[in-house]
Amino acid sequence: MCNSIVNVNDQQLSFRAASVADVAALTALEASYYPTDGYPAPLFFQAHHQWSELLQLACCGEQVVGYCMGAPGLQPQSLWLMSMLISAEHRGQGIGAKLLRHWLAKVDQLGYQTTQLSVAPDNTNAIRLYQQLGFRSGAQKHDYLGPGEHRLLMQRQALTSD
Repeated sequence: MCNSIVNVNDQQLSFRAASVADVAALTALEASYYPTDGYPAPLFFQAHHQWSELLQLACCGEQVVGYCMGAPGLQPQSLWLMSMLISAEHRGQGIGAKLLRHWLAKVDQLGYQTTQLSVAPDNTNAIRLYQQLGFRSGAQKHDYLGPGEHRLLMQRQALTSD
């Protein structure tokens, strides 16, 4: 069941939590962008079973065109945006921004206070999007994801309804 529907370039785009039936599509999407080191199907099954509301999809019709996946952090009421990916043929249409807004609204609704992420320091488009959605830059970490995999850490505080 979709949570919300918007139109993007005359296409109906919906957002919803992933189901077990979506694992094959998620795995194929990962492999299309990360052919040698993308997330495998068992990780998506695990994410669905453990944090189902933190694995949200963007769909054009029945086709999965993107996802955001989060996992709880070590601190209470904190979580990490582990991954966000939009299919190559759907990039540049604002789908990533709409999906991330949807995901963050879900995160806020679930009561998480802090959302963290890591991003490649040279991924200026992603950094700009994250900043537009309330993330603040933090430390730069050398070899954070292994040798040569430097990352900028970013953090966002939940929106309050005061």
